Amino acid sequence: MEDKFTTNSILHQLGIGKSYSGYDYILYAIELIEQDESVLASITKVLYLDIAREFHTSDTCVERNIRKAIEIIWKHSVQNKFLILKIFGSKFCTSKPSNKEFLELLYNYIKSRDSLCNLLCTDKMICPVSKEICVAYTIIIENLINLE
Repeated sequence: MEDKFTTNSILHQLGIGKSYSGYDYILYAIELIEQDESVLASITKVLYLDIAREFHTSDTCVERNIRKAIEIIWKHSVQNKFLILKIFGSKFCTSKPSNKEFLELLYNYIKSRDSLCNLLCTDKMICPVSKEICVAYTIIIENLINLE
């Protein structure tokens, strides 16, 4: 199954590609947040500095490029309205989130999708009654995943 819930695939679905500097910064930010969620509490003093060190740039450049990527997503929000609603909620249908809100909500969405996939995405689901692979369950799960 194609992994539709990786950070880079979600960014592409939102309209941000590798040609934007903010793209790499967002990917790396999500990696850092996955390693230690507490960096979200210190976005300017820790997260931006760590990203800047990794990419040999300044923390202000990191902040600006992430902000620019968010602006591009919201500028094209007509095409992405459903996905924006799904990831960021109705609060951000009319206004864009701050960098911190964007990273936090994106991370939480990815984390929730990973949890759902780990729970549902299995090669075999054994029926407790027949002790055989449950075809009906497999079909239901595939349909649920395809709804995403």
